Amino acid sequence: MDSSSKISRASVIGAPAVNAKPRRIKVLHLVTSLEVGGAQHGMLLGLPRFDSERYEHIVCSIMDRMQMAGQFRDAGIEVRSLGLSRKTDIGVVLRLRSLLKELRPDVLHTYLLHGNILGRVVGRLAGVPTIIGSERTIGQARRWGRLATRLTNPLSDAVEVNSEIGGKAIESDLGVPSEKIEIVRSGLDLSAFSSASRRDELRSEFGVEDDKHLIVYMGRLRTVKGVEYGIRAFASAVEQAPSIRMVLAGEGDQRNYLDSLVSELGLNGHVRFLGVRNDVPDLLAAADSVLMPSLTEGFPRTAIEAMAASKPVIATKVGGTPEAVVDGETGLLVPAEDSDALSSAIVRLVNDGEMQARMGGAGRKRAEQNYSVEQYVSRLDGLYRQYSGIDFDGASRAVGMDKQN
Repeated sequence: MDSSSKISRASVIGAPAVNAKPRRIKVLHLVTSLEVGGAQHGMLLGLPRFDSERYEHIVCSIMDRMQMAGQFRDAGIEVRSLGLSRKTDIGVVLRLRSLLKELRPDVLHTYLLHGNILGRVVGRLAGVPTIIGSERTIGQARRWGRLATRLTNPLSDAVEVNSEIGGKAIESDLGVPSEKIEIVRSGLDLSAFSSASRRDELRSEFGVEDDKHLIVYMGRLRTVKGVEYGIRAFASAVEQAPSIRMVLAGEGDQRNYLDSLVSELGLNGHVRFLGVRNDVPDLLAAADSVLMPSLTEGFPRTAIEAMAASKPVIATKVGGTPEAVVDGETGLLVPAEDSDALSSAIVRLVNDGEMQARMGGAGRKRAEQNYSVEQYVSRLDGLYRQYSGIDFDGASRAVGMDKQN
């Protein structure tokens, strides 16, 4: 075959021109809302770190709750919203279909229950080539959610989870085939936690003296987070260790009730509610330990943030927490809904400075070995390339956008 024949054949199979700009993978991330949450924080941390010459990321919130939208835009990520504000708004289906037709993504990456279900159904109807789901909770889906997930599992190409236990849970509880499950461990900017330097400033702001042990709770103030048990445990611990103090960072539908509980237990001088905070590394720098009293849990991002900040964790032995926190090594684990056990763990840790230092050091080492943002981005990059079939030389190993209607 002569050279002209070779050139002709190369053109037929779609070989890129020598100076052609590499084909970017366009990923649309569909999430229930842009309220503060673990999935949202993971996207905010990871997406800006992808190579912008190889990837284009767009984040879309189904609901009109857009608390974190500004942070994404500041990081250079395009943000859209479907504007859902009431359950009866069925027009959200048409708005998503229209958005998919407009953007024509190579990959639709869906998050949380509503994002997964809506994205799978509408994504396939719109002809999106690749759909990757994401499951972050363990055992929290209600009956209809489990049924909807099982019925739509065939519509996704893969489902990513952030822990081994999460993979086992969605296989047994949600019927996700094992061959579709991909583990992508959460990632952190570890340097942010090692360089935080506002400890004295924040402790002064909170009214906590140097000789006091400060316990921090970070998360939503919801029943499932077990905050009531944590506060009751703290109240009991104060009787044995009066130098302890506690701050709670977050908001939720239990805020008023928990405020009243603190007053009822006589803890107003020991406990403070901070509301939503965006300075997690600094907040953890001010802490001496972290409390996680959840009744159920997926894979707890708070736990690995605490370990990255070299802080020991006191947590309940639920969901993916034992996979993150090694009992007796990086923290203390107790049964859920057991305020007495939580209280005993608090007192034990507060009274043992050597244990605090040892667990904090071990936690930092564990975070460095398993939860860097570089590892997180690399793993997602591999998934997007694998399932989209797109190489970065401008060619496609598999059919891509031409599959869309």
